[in-house]
Formats: sequence, C-alpha cells, structure tokens
Amino acid sequence: MKFITHTLTIFFTLFLSFSANGDDSKMTTISGKVVDKGGNPISSALVGIVSIQKFVLTDENGGYTMTNIPHGKYTVDISTIYAEPKSSAIECKSPTQALMFEVDARDAIEIEEVVVTAKSDAAVIKERGFALSVVNTNSSVLTTLPASELLDRSSGVRLRQSGGVGSNIDYSINGLSGGSIKVFIDGISIDNYGASFSLSSIPSSMIERIEVYKGVVPTHLTEDALGGAINVILKEAVLNNLSTSYTYGSFNSHKYDLNGTYRDNKSGFTVGASLFYNYTDNNYKVWGDPIYVVEPLTGKKQHITAERFHDSYESKGLNATIGFSRTEWADRFQVGLLLSAMEKDIQHGATMEVVYGNRTSAQTTKMANVLYEKRDIVKNLDVYSFASYSRGVRLVVDTIPDMYTWQGGVLTDANGDKYQWNNGGGEAGKATLASNLEQNISARTNLVYEFVPNHKITANWLYSHFIRDIDDPYMPEAERLLTETRYLTKSIIGTSYETSLFDDKFKFSLFYKYYMQQVELNDPILVNGALKPSFIDRSTNSNGYGFASSYQLKPKVMLTLSAESALRLPSSNELLGNTSNNILSSYDLRPESSINVNVGSVVGPFNVGTSDFAVDLNLFYRDIDDMIQRGLVDATAEMYGYENLGKVLSRGVDVDFRYSFRDKLFVDLAVSSFNARFNLQYDEHGNEYSHYRDRLRNSPFFTINNNVNYIHRNLFTKGDKVSFSYNLSYIHSFFRNWESQGGAGKAMIPTQVTHDVGMVYTMSKYKLSFGVDVKNITNAQLFDNWALQKAGRAVYGKITYIM
Repeated sequence: MKFITHTLTIFFTLFLSFSANGDDSKMTTISGKVVDKGGNPISSALVGIVSIQKFVLTDENGGYTMTNIPHGKYTVDISTIYAEPKSSAIECKSPTQALMFEVDARDAIEIEEVVVTAKSDAAVIKERGFALSVVNTNSSVLTTLPASELLDRSSGVRLRQSGGVGSNIDYSINGLSGGSIKVFIDGISIDNYGASFSLSSIPSSMIERIEVYKGVVPTHLTEDALGGAINVILKEAVLNNLSTSYTYGSFNSHKYDLNGTYRDNKSGFTVGASLFYNYTDNNYKVWGDPIYVVEPLTGKKQHITAERFHDSYESKGLNATIGFSRTEWADRFQVGLLLSAMEKDIQHGATMEVVYGNRTSAQTTKMANVLYEKRDIVKNLDVYSFASYSRGVRLVVDTIPDMYTWQGGVLTDANGDKYQWNNGGGEAGKATLASNLEQNISARTNLVYEFVPNHKITANWLYSHFIRDIDDPYMPEAERLLTETRYLTKSIIGTSYETSLFDDKFKFSLFYKYYMQQVELNDPILVNGALKPSFIDRSTNSNGYGFASSYQLKPKVMLTLSAESALRLPSSNELLGNTSNNILSSYDLRPESSINVNVGSVVGPFNVGTSDFAVDLNLFYRDIDDMIQRGLVDATAEMYGYENLGKVLSRGVDVDFRYSFRDKLFVDLAVSSFNARFNLQYDEHGNEYSHYRDRLRNSPFFTINNNVNYIHRNLFTKGDKVSFSYNLSYIHSFFRNWESQGGAGKAMIPTQVTHDVGMVYTMSKYKLSFGVDVKNITNAQLFDNWALQKAGRAVYGKITYIM
C-alpha cells in the first residue's frame, strides 16, 4: 500500500507539470554571439528588438539568449561602446534560432563618462519584502573558498562547525541554528543529496548565487524553515562551456572539480555534468584544557599541543543532467542522476576529552530526479515541478575498544598492557558495524497564476517520505528482530497572494502554510529483564501564515516589513539520531513554533564622485516556543541528543555596509548583534528556572565581518587582472552553558579574531587563473560547538582553467 501511495504521489506531481496544453502562440528563442571582425567576443553589448521591447546584454564570451519572441519579422539592434552600432533584419519562424552578429570595432574611443544602471538579481529579490542577503559567487570562483565560508562572511549568518573539513556543520541565522535553518539546492532540500554533497564540497564554479532568507521564508521554498533558509542557485546550462580547477593546501588537502555544459541552439537539447573530489588529512594542531596526557607514575595531567591523527576525510560526486531548455514546450525539462560518496575518520566524541583512534564512518548516495519548468504553460500560468528518489547507505565501524591518547598511540599501563573501554567493545559504546539504508521520496510543485495584471496567486506543495532501515551484525539477534524500519513522512501545502501597486512602488504578499508530519518506528526496550517492542506512531498537524511587503520611498530608498507565524518540525537526525555523527535519538521532541518579524531598509547604491556606497539594515524579533537545540553534554560525553528548550525570545539587528571606489576597491562591512534569552520563568511544578532571562548558551551574540578587495586590471597585458583580498572576522566571547550557573571560572568560548588574505591572478589570453589564500594568518585558536577546536593557520593554492 505504501509503495502505491508513493508512486501515485510522484505521478501526481508530474501530471501537474504536463497536464496543461502549451500556449497556442508560436514563440522563438534566439541565441548566439556578438563578435568583431577578428572573431573576438564583444561583452556587455546591448542586443535588442525595440518593437517588442526585448533587450539583453552579452556576457564575457559575447554570448546572449533572448526568449519568448513571437514568430515574425524584426530588426535587431546591437549597441556597444566598443563598436559601431549595427542593425540586422531577422525572421523568427522556428522554436530556436542561432544568430551570430559581427560588428566593426572602433579605432579609438573617447568617453567622458558612461553610467549604466540595472537591477541585480539581489535587488529584484529584495523588492519582494523578505529579509534577505544574497551572496554572489562570481568573485570567488577563482579563490579556494568553499561556498560555506562565503556564507560565513555575510551579515547575520554564522557557520557552526564541529571540527575540520567534513565535520558536522550547522548554519546559524540571527542566532537560530540547527534544523531551524533549511538548506536548499535550486529550491530542493539538501537532505536529498547525501552528506557528501554539501556546501563544503560543492565547487563555487557550480554556483550562480546563494540566497539567505532571515526568519520569514517565502512559500515557493515550501519547507518548515522557522529560523531562515539558505537557497543555493546553481548555474543553468545555457552556453557551451568547460571549466576545471585543482586546489592543494595545508593538511594534505586536495580539491578537484570539472564542469561542462552543452546546448544545441536549434533543438534546445541540453546536457551538463559536474564532478568533484575532495581529500584532506585534517591533521591540524590542537591545544588547550582537553588536550593532555597522563603521566603514568604520578597520574598528573600534562597539557600538550597535539596533531589530529584520525580525522581524514574524502568525498566525491557526479551530477549529470540531460534534457531540453528554452524550447517552445519547456523552459527547462531535465532528467538528472547524482552519485556521491564520503569516507571519514572520527577523531573524538561530543567533546575533545574523548579521543578515538579507530572509529570511522562512510556514506554513499544515489539520486534520480526529473524537473519540468515552464512560464506561460497556459496564458499567465507558470509551473515548476520536481520529483526525486534517493537511496543512501551510511556505515559506522567501531569494533576496537582500545583507548587512545592525543599523542596518537594506544594508552597502556606500566606493564605495557592496553587500556580498553569497558562499555561494550567499541570506542563510543557497544561494538558496531551499523549499516543504515536511507531512502527519500520527494516531490514539489509550484504554480503561479497572474489572474489580472500585477495580481498573482500561487499554490505550492511539498511531499517527503524518509525511510531508514537499520542493521548491525554486532546487535543481539533478539534486538535485531525487534528493530524495524523507521518512517518519517512530511507534507507541506502553501498558498500566497502577491500584488504590486502604485507603479510598482508597493509590493505585498500574503501567505498560508499547512504542515503535516508522521513518525512510525518500532524499537526494542528492556522491560523486567526482557526485550519488548516499543511502537511509536505520532502525527503532527499545524498551520502557519504571514506576509511580506516593501515600499519604494525614494528611487534608492526601500522599506521592508515581513512577519510570520512559523512552525519547524523535528528533522530525521534530531528524531531518529545519527550514529556516524554521535547523535542519539530523541523521539519525544516537539515541533518548534515562532513569531518572526523583520523590519528593514535598503538604501543605495549612491554615487558620490568616484565612490559608491549602500546600506542594508534589518531589525528582527523572534518569539520561539519549544526551541530544539543540541543538548548539554559533560566533559567525557561520547554521544549527544537534542532537546526542547522551552521559550526563547530573541531581538537584534543586522547591518551590511558596502563601498566601492573606481570599480577597483570594494569594502563590505557586516555587523550582527542579537539578544536571545531563555524566556520560560517556571517549570511544570511552579519552580523558577535558575537560568530564566539568561542568554542562549553556546551561542555567539555579536559578530563583525569586514571584507576588502582590490582589483588591478591590465597588469601586464590587456585583459589580465590581479586581485587582493583581506577578511577580518570577529566573534565576541560567549558562555558554553547558562551564564547564571556556576561560579568563577565558568567555561567560555573566548573572543575570536581571525585574519585571512588572498590573491588571484588571471591570464585572459590563456584562460588561466592562479589563486592563493592564507587563512587565520595569526594561527588563532578557534572554537565552535562545545569548544571543538577548528583549524589554525592554513595556506591553499588553486589553478583554474575556463574555456
């Protein structure tokens, strides 16, 4: 019955995509290049058809694409400061046409000043009224920085990482983290892609931009993202291209990626493939209170500086798509296959007090998917539909109970006999060869209908069915028989009304979301010395609603306001645990709920002489019930779980200031401050909590990030470019536990200041770029979750070729 239900679910999703008839009008997509008589590409040329008000700019390769042109005869005008204007007569009578335009380059150009104004993707998105930051990856493609670190530099966003590359990462937005923040790839939950396909693994060359929604999340993402959402937009396969890069650096780190796309302009047939490989020993040095050895004779602790010796990480992946794009019947139709794999050694438990020397984990994921997207599938109706099936196998190997020290050897007594853990034959508990088969069936459909000009309604639906089968040959047979499949089913329905009034100065959207989740599992429990089955079947149904609005007060001053009553359902890891990441199951978790409010403004960019500046301001308010957060652990804990905290009230501000000078010097200053406090005064017995009104534990509350870039063009030859970058990160100190608990010497995460520098040199003639980054140049001691130390000083070099 379940199989039939899931099959019908996917069929229904695809049916919505194809059921409507195509628009009867005949449309053409034209694409091609603009070049001079020597065949050199002309970038930033304006290609336009004035009679139907269609205009596009050519890219750096001279390429352009213009869609939805009704069949007929037209005049195409090409305008550029580098060449004489040109007009050409064309006739559109087929779905696609390839047109090359050759222009006469000017011998000399005398221009006093040229001012070009256009709205960026970020500006268009912000006009919808949501509190939003947009990270553009164009300037970072040639650097060694992964997408996760680019996010860490934006206002209000912090990367909370439990160690080195490949370790568990939580993203914090305005102080809310963990499952409260949802991560998407092209609007699809990253959970479908497997642990090896993460923001730390995906090359920046695959990414167009990253959208960060703070608090209030639009319905088109259709998820239970209570604290915010991160949506990674991958580059669309439109132009034929090929790029590859290789990075080598500290801790024996290697990264390689290869990306290629091909599109036939006549038929729209499109294929694309991206692959990546990452490896690192993660053998950086650590020191501090938990890093010590015990002298055998005296039993005294001797603190040392140690090298992580069991923390290597390897990941690899292939993402391939085949289909059609920009055709009369589909803007995009593609079938995709994703393969990824990961192997990781595990260095320690939930804290750094417990050292491992043999515990490892691995994961493989296969995902098949189909996507269909079409604007005006019938008049004024847009459709987007996606369905996927992923199958992942996660392994944990922990069968040797030897105790290790931070010196990398097995702990022995005076006679040379090994010390071993006495808790069941493994380093983190019972010996295990746990194998988890995880399957995920997911489908999402978005419909947008403009019933009258400037008035739209949307309908959005998400369905996700997660299945986990557990097996472990080290588990007693009776327990294996009673441990059954886990099921976690989630369905979210959303709808919205969007309007634009007063000559597009005022934009408003009102939305509603309905959440459904069901958990089913059977676990063995010990009752009177005997194992008995314990069946859990729990359902959750709830509502959410909100609005977002913006008003263009002046041409370069926009005010925004958004609010939402949101719900966040516990994730599979939080509910069911994840042994490879030392996470215990927590079946009694309740959903989070929150009232989120954002008030903001977008000012600029203003031009003053040769300088430009802009400021984004966002004030936020979060009133949260039953916040889900990582539970408190003691110094020797090997595993941890999640718990509901009760009520939390958070208020704060994000400010992002941007400045540029002569298109050479770029400065971005991001400041975030929030005050999140435990806001439940009494427990169920009427006793006052000792930490009532305390700041949220283990959570930074004041951060500064300052990024400076300087670009020098035509350094040795025309087209060459060298850029220098500097980044300052400041995180104010915060308590590991509740600040009112304990006396002097309470555990704190100290104030952390890091400095990073980088350089990229691009040789346009050879299409090569060379980049160098030095991270944490002062080798500062950096901490994150529960004082888990991150890497110190590191140097990385990268070579990139773009055809």
